[in-house]
Amino acid sequence: MSKFEKWEFGCLRWCEFASQLGVALITDAKLDLSEYSWGFSEEYTHIPERLLGNRDIAGYHLMIVDGKVSGGPFIPEDCLRLPGFHVAVDWALIAHSSYLPFNTIGSQERGRAQVKLRRELKEIGIGNGKWSLESSLKGTGDPPRCPACGSQKHDRKECPVWPPGIGEALGNNPDHRWRLKRSPELDDYPETNWGVPIFSDMTVKQQAAFKSLLGH
Repeated sequence: MSKFEKWEFGCLRWCEFASQLGVALITDAKLDLSEYSWGFSEEYTHIPERLLGNRDIAGYHLMIVDGKVSGGPFIPEDCLRLPGFHVAVDWALIAHSSYLPFNTIGSQERGRAQVKLRRELKEIGIGNGKWSLESSLKGTGDPPRCPACGSQKHDRKECPVWPPGIGEALGNNPDHRWRLKRSPELDDYPETNWGVPIFSDMTVKQQAAFKSLLGH
């Protein structure tokens, strides 16, 4: 890459970069990939049409099959059938807090704000009030058997969501430069210092407009 690039969250170039980065991080970890059968997918729902472009969905995937890691700016059914981490999330909820793929910067602060946002939306009938990475927050209930995914049903070494070595590889990106370019659809809403929307601080008009970004 000849120059440092920034993109809006969820656009094709963002998804291309994220999948390429994920493949590189796993490859560089020098793991015995023959031990893994694993998939990762993120789909961004209700993304603005201008960012979706000619794609059917916005998102990307990673997968390890037959000892090889691959990925791309799309989500194949073969990936979704694999054990691992699979999530579909409304674009507007995370677009301004996703500074770079596999970001660990400010994870606790961003996470607590995401939980608060989801609780507030649940109160008005939107979503289930949960955040997919809620188990990673410190001081939220009893310590899980598996610190990687938050499960009480299995130990870390048996985790199907983040198998030992995979989560560590993806969290070991040495380049912490922010890749995010802000999106005009979200610029008028109050948000935390980490880019998470603050629904309770929005005006009635803003709340109605924000709900429309979520498909409601």
